[in-house]
Amino acid sequence: MQTHAKTRLWIDSAIFVAYLVLMQPALTGIAIHEWLATAAIAGFVTHVLLQWDWLISVGRKLLNRWNRSRLNFVLDTGLWLAMTTAFVSGYAISHNVLPLLGISVQESFLWRRLHDLSANLTLLIVAVHIGLHWRWITSTIRRYILRQQSA
Repeated sequence: MQTHAKTRLWIDSAIFVAYLVLMQPALTGIAIHEWLATAAIAGFVTHVLLQWDWLISVGRKLLNRWNRSRLNFVLDTGLWLAMTTAFVSGYAISHNVLPLLGISVQESFLWRRLHDLSANLTLLIVAVHIGLHWRWITSTIRRYILRQQSA
């Protein structure tokens, strides 16, 4: 269990840092923005797969009374939809990744606007997601990172 929690913490931290960088494409340029987003998809899929048992368990209980797990499930579903929309629309306006694969795309105001809106919605949901999981984040850092450094 300890290794699983550490793995989750490192993956989640990497996804968060990548996301912060992705929210500022001027910081890296469009090419790195697109490739970093592609790498972030792999991290996001890994995060979901590591939480799969929880997702199935809570999904089965969805018809029960409203509780924190249900709120997390609804929030995580919204996060998945917003991130998926940001990824798909990002590829629809791609200047580097898809052309390298031989796929040409035409610039579209609709795709650009959808990308901006879904990225901003993702930012909002990520902030709430981190807030709801703050106790787990801080206790895991204290338990597995800070204690190991002091030992």
